[in-house]
Amino acid sequence: MSLTIIFTATLFILGAAIGSFTSVIIYRLHKKEKGIFGGKSSCAECKTALKPLDLVPILSYLVLRGKCRYCNKEISYMYPALELVTGALFALLFYKFQFVDSNLVFSEAILGMYALYAFYTFVLVFTFFFDLHYLKVSDEILIPAILIGLIATIATPLTPHFIDALIGLGIGVAFFGLQSLVSRGKWVGLGDLRIGAFMGVILGWELMLVALFISYMIGSAISIFIAIKQKKFYGVKVPFAPFLVTGTFLTIFLGDKILNWYLGGMGL
Repeated sequence: MSLTIIFTATLFILGAAIGSFTSVIIYRLHKKEKGIFGGKSSCAECKTALKPLDLVPILSYLVLRGKCRYCNKEISYMYPALELVTGALFALLFYKFQFVDSNLVFSEAILGMYALYAFYTFVLVFTFFFDLHYLKVSDEILIPAILIGLIATIATPLTPHFIDALIGLGIGVAFFGLQSLVSRGKWVGLGDLRIGAFMGVILGWELMLVALFISYMIGSAISIFIAIKQKKFYGVKVPFAPFLVTGTFLTIFLGDKILNWYLGGMGL
């Protein structure tokens, strides 16, 4: 078995475990519980403390057939979905930031980039599912993440330049702030503004424009589909953070290729 497969599988398992922890943070932040990062996990319905065998990412859900072993109530799809998505993204990040070669020689700089983007992945996945599930955005996660992203642009040469990140942040704030102001919060909310600021910091202003284009294309298509299906074209509430997060991930992995393809097509 090649080292690439071993590292990919290991990082998938790590990502799934972090995804499981993320689901706990989402629930506790929503409920405003104390000790967000501590305390035992319990069933959301019967409040019974869960045993280690109940907490194995993905597998526990499959073995229990999606139901709590204590009260037999259904377990939310969010838990296995979050674990699977985070695991897959951690594995994919290894192909973008391959910090070890076939001779087991590690690159500290690339390993640092992997760790940084793994943190960004946690923030983005958290934001995706928090908004999808509760129709709101958490400042407790996003605001510190924006600050960490800005610091990283100074400390790490492989991230967007600090000035590019600042311009991206400004574009995010202005773009969503103007929409919120004009629509009086009906089109987008201030939560989208903070997501836009985070996107600008981690992508830089050029790739942020790519991410916004992708996000709005996906968001428009899905919103139209939902409106047609519900036969309701006004007052349909659709969480927008999942589209912004999806656009951001596609840009992280494919943004340079998309931008070069577009500029090449324009003859630039």
